[in-house]
Amino acid sequence: MSITTETAFTTDDVTYQLTADKIRAATARLTPADSADPHPNRSWYALVGTHLYYVVDLVEEATGAANVKVKTARLAVNELGFPVFALAWNTLLTQGHPGHTG
Repeated sequence: MSITTETAFTTDDVTYQLTADKIRAATARLTPADSADPHPNRSWYALVGTHLYYVVDLVEEATGAANVKVKTARLAVNELGFPVFALAWNTLLTQGHPGHTG
């Protein structure tokens, strides 16, 4: 895995720059994911420090972007070297989710 110090993504025809430092700063403004009360529509998370955060929340908070797609967020966060993983069960394990993997 190649780790970069900065990455860029485009959403709604605007290009945003994202760095590991921006991700870390965003965590100070976000509440970590709660395994005792998980959000039913959030599958992709990143480990930042010792806490888990939903990848879309991280990227949107870090850049000010809106409407970031899950695939875009998870790939950008992964490119910066943060561990990214999905919580999956049932058909998500066997078939995947086209909105997240396609």
